This record gives sequence, structure tokens and C-alpha cells, in this order.
Amino acid sequence: MYLCLCHAITDDQATWAVRELGADSAEAVFEALGARPDCRRCLDFMEDAVLTIRAGESVQARMEDPLANPWACGGRCRPVWGTPAPALSAAS
Repeated sequence: MYLCLCHAITDDQATWAVRELGADSAEAVFEALGARPDCRRCLDFMEDAVLTIRAGESVQARMEDPLANPWACGGRCRPVWGTPAPALSAAS
């Protein structure tokens, strides 16, 4: 599952960065993966994911709560390729 759409960072990559490289914050995960936060929308969730991983729990289980998912838009707000989706009109 994607934690950061801008850089296509998955929970598996974050888990590897935390467990193998000792990343202890969202910024450390980005650094370990050779990236920098772009839109920054994922930082709070990434920070929560780091704490979840360090506690030995599954990030995917945490995502089962739709209110915990910062990408409730399903990625329409900023698709992986970087072009914002067109706004939905109220008339449609």
C-alpha cells in the first residue's frame, strides 16, 4: 500500500527503512529512501506508520480505518504521475 503518492513509497519500503536502516521518523524514512517530502500531505500518516512499525504492528491493519487514511480521495487529488485530477463540478 502507498504511504506517499508523490514518491510511490509503500509500507514495505517504510518497514525496511525502519527495521533495517533504523529510520525513526518520517523524514528519516524519506532520507533512507533517497527522497524528500513533496506535497507533505503524507507526513502525519508516515509518522504514524513509523510508530506502528516500531511497535511491531502492521501498517496495513492500521489502514483498515478509513478515517486514518489521508488518501481517502483514492489518489484523485494527486495521482502518482503528478497531474491533479480535474475538479468535479456540482452540476455533474
